[in-house]
Amino acid sequence: MANQFHEIFEAIPPGSLLLVHASFRQCKAEGLTPEEVIGLLLSRLGPQGTLAMPTFSYNYIRHPSSTAYDPAVTPGVENGILSEIFRKTPGVLRSSNPTYSVAVCGKYAELLTSGSKDNAGLGHGSSYENAMKLGAKILLLHVGNNRNSMLHYAEIVSGVPYNDIPFRESWGRTALTVHGEMELLPEFPACSEEFSKFDGPFVREGFAQKIGDSFLIDSAAMVKYICRAIGKQPDIMLCRDPLCEPCIRRRQRLLERGLIRSANL
Repeated sequence: MANQFHEIFEAIPPGSLLLVHASFRQCKAEGLTPEEVIGLLLSRLGPQGTLAMPTFSYNYIRHPSSTAYDPAVTPGVENGILSEIFRKTPGVLRSSNPTYSVAVCGKYAELLTSGSKDNAGLGHGSSYENAMKLGAKILLLHVGNNRNSMLHYAEIVSGVPYNDIPFRESWGRTALTVHGEMELLPEFPACSEEFSKFDGPFVREGFAQKIGDSFLIDSAAMVKYICRAIGKQPDIMLCRDPLCEPCIRRRQRLLERGLIRSANL
């Protein structure tokens, strides 16, 4: 086992619920295949553990690549090769959310897939909320917090008044499934471009461990931290790109509500 992955492997608590976001490129450089990484993670977690990975497919009704979402066959979009191979692994279950699904294997697989609201993306009633309540650890394997989906959950449950503004209005507010069109909850994740600014603060706060270019994070502590941070600075999650549609619209909403003094970047 490669040195950095061995250190990551040893940091994972056996029997835990582990939500993984990953870039496989470094694992490949360390001589590991996707199947070997998945196998090692499952062996570390053991029979009482649970492994989960995002399998987002963005099946919004007017998304450019939208098809009718079928949990059994619809591929994930831009989740990485590790997630895609995990999705196809025997014994892995997948949730029925047509935009932000999750694939899960282990003790809590049934709860995290069929025990969540089908129309909930990353907010209330979602697989991610259930994972956080079960004490999930987040493994960012060779990526930073700009790939951490649980931060969108934290943004939604903070109560900040802009989560009904979608990432792209042109995609629509419903999704296409094999059972027909589905009305989605108005809790839309948007831009995560600047979420990596939390890499350092999370470690300094003591609920995240940095291992090389990877992070192991306590999800519940992270969500509490983000909710407090938004309470102090309502636009802290928004990027400064003058061309970012959702962040511009969300910052304008905060200005209209009197929660920030200026929408200027």
